[in-house]
Amino acid sequence: MSHRRNVWVLAAALGAGVAQAAISPADLHLERWPNATTVFNKPIGVRHANDGSGRAFVLEKCGKIKIVSNGSVLTTPFATISVNCSGNEQGLLGLAFDPGYASNGEFYVSYTAPSTGQHTLERYTVSANPDVANPSGTLIMSVPDIASNHNGGDVQFGADGYLYWSIGDGGVQGDPNGFAQCTGRKKADGNPASCYDLSGSGVTYYLLGKILRLDVHATTASAQNLCGVASGASAPYAIPPSNPFANAGAHPNDCAEVFNWGYRNPFRFSFDRQTGDMLIGDVGQDRYEEIDFQPAGSAGQNFQWNACEGFHTYPGNAANCAGPAGSVPPKIELSHSGDGVCAVIGGYVYRGPIGPLRGQYLFSDNCSRKIYVVANPAAAVSPWSFEILPGAPGISAYSFGEDGAGNVFVTDGAGPIFRFASDIIFANGFDGAAH
Repeated sequence: MSHRRNVWVLAAALGAGVAQAAISPADLHLERWPNATTVFNKPIGVRHANDGSGRAFVLEKCGKIKIVSNGSVLTTPFATISVNCSGNEQGLLGLAFDPGYASNGEFYVSYTAPSTGQHTLERYTVSANPDVANPSGTLIMSVPDIASNHNGGDVQFGADGYLYWSIGDGGVQGDPNGFAQCTGRKKADGNPASCYDLSGSGVTYYLLGKILRLDVHATTASAQNLCGVASGASAPYAIPPSNPFANAGAHPNDCAEVFNWGYRNPFRFSFDRQTGDMLIGDVGQDRYEEIDFQPAGSAGQNFQWNACEGFHTYPGNAANCAGPAGSVPPKIELSHSGDGVCAVIGGYVYRGPIGPLRGQYLFSDNCSRKIYVVANPAAAVSPWSFEILPGAPGISAYSFGEDGAGNVFVTDGAGPIFRFASDIIFANGFDGAAH
């Protein structure tokens, strides 16, 4: 049974939306992990290699990946990546282990490049020592950026075996260039209607305000609508055939790498490991935050920015924003004024050892210091109802994470990491915290 030292009991209180059943289990709480004194340097994620080792990998914003094994942080980092972490939203932003990592030793990182600030995706491999990666990686893609913020940067493998990578709209407030809605290339000309127009001087931008989907287990000789490489060049990835703009004949000017679009800053997203559904936290402008939902197996979608901010029009504040034709509204909206939020932190659908918590979606916000729980994140209704867990230990949430057993973690930008736990005893004799 877990000890309740350094634990804050999280009794459920009703949040926004329609009332729902009380959060289960009633004694759900957060406990410091891996112990009560461990502090990381700006931890921005917790990942696992799905290799049966039981290890967890902690990303630190300024470029280190550390291993937690058997309750201790290993002295030598697993990897050290050279990144630009000078801005609040720059640095090492994502880590995804290949589904075949146990046999191929490959993993992927996303970060802001130290000299250019560009969005960068690289493949690395583990060395002969399973706790240390080889020092250099292979570039998969580099995407030009226009400002230091709105970087997105999360990377995850879906159940389909493809790699998903989120990138923000470039960082200029309000997205006046229309990058999020342009599915091709364009200039920073202040004219959203100029998508595909490459005339004039200056940098050509692409793939901003998107979630990309790549087949990183294959390559492409060349294709007209590959935006991540120079025109006519080969690519170290292939395009999944069901990407919405995969067909170059039908979409010669659109970017084949795009899966979803219409995002402001999809900083953290995740897949439900049981259903394959995707849940995305898109950081809002100055009034509303949102959680978006992509059902497993569905086609790519437009999530409305910058026509809409949450359920409201942008600019302005009219409710029930229609968005562009065929676009999809969010499942949750949080208000800066009403809910005290500033930057939503997308989390995970819990599939870990705490039986009563399984199937519920956990997420947070960087300013509200609250943990939110959605009882049924597969519900067809919109908006989803959620509850707030009061009594949490003043966490300035930075990110969420998941280990191989399905435990969910929330990281505090100041350094601590917490794990969701329960004192419930299960039939196998283990409780949620000790599993």
